[in-house]
Amino acid sequence: MDSRYYSIPDALRLLFGSDILSQTPSLRNKANSFLRNDLLTFKEELIVHKKSKLIPETELNTLFNAMLLSSIFADPKEVKSIFCEPDKRQQCTEIVTAMFTRQHSLAGIALSSQNTSEFVACLEGDFDLRAARLPNPFKTLPQASLGSNTSLLRVLLAQAAALEPMDSILMKYLDGEWLEAKRLINQLDMTAPGVAELKTEIDRKIRDAEEVDDLLDFMLKL
Repeated sequence: MDSRYYSIPDALRLLFGSDILSQTPSLRNKANSFLRNDLLTFKEELIVHKKSKLIPETELNTLFNAMLLSSIFADPKEVKSIFCEPDKRQQCTEIVTAMFTRQHSLAGIALSSQNTSEFVACLEGDFDLRAARLPNPFKTLPQASLGSNTSLLRVLLAQAAALEPMDSILMKYLDGEWLEAKRLINQLDMTAPGVAELKTEIDRKIRDAEEVDDLLDFMLKL
């Protein structure tokens, strides 16, 4: 039997509610980014003299999980890597664990305590991100509540940065200011929940950046 196909707006309405696009039009652009980077398979049909991209029903779980992850990791490339690269998935899971530990809300976005722990557990395990839907840790999808899907986590953390040192460090991490993030995290208790994991990820980012710089220097000398 042929799979049913959905346009991106119809898929988002089905997955997140009928008002989601009217509240947050930019969600459509975010979802379309997963078509452009080939995370989602699709077909094109000519509808009223215009080509429309349609995803099969079998891709709804992938779209749902990608949209949840994109509320935390704004870069579509990073979201795709969570699906495709086990090491990247593990690294991002450590960030999620550090972010959600001891949190009942993030900048006014209420978290479901049971779903939050299950969300993290699924990412830590061998949960198939294409076969089933992650537990939604948010009582309200952050994109809809904040009215934007651009750097959502950065917006959430910015509002809380003055209250929690870990939030300030995560802000620096997400903005690519890894040396400053390292300076700040070295001031914290490494035995506190999530601190050691985040420090490991920050150190990895710094090493990767240094390797890229070394490669560029080498190529310039050729």
